[in-house]
Amino acid sequence: MKVKSSIERGAEYLCTKLGEFVTAIEQVAVVKGLAMWEVERQIGAGIRRRLIVSERSLVPRHLAPAMA
Repeated sequence: MKVKSSIERGAEYLCTKLGEFVTAIEQVAVVKGLAMWEVERQIGAGIRRRLIVSERSLVPRHLAPAMA
């Protein structure tokens, strides 16, 4: 079941749990009315890792504070 979400596939977001920017891949589940998203983060040169996080932990890149 899909939930209407403001998250867009392929867009970059700041994941507040990781403190890093991630790319949204797709919505994979709904837990207690909250959409869960599969996201991908870049660890090193060419190394990527996929995780599942709630949409609540994703902040759009343009709203995220400046990262050094």
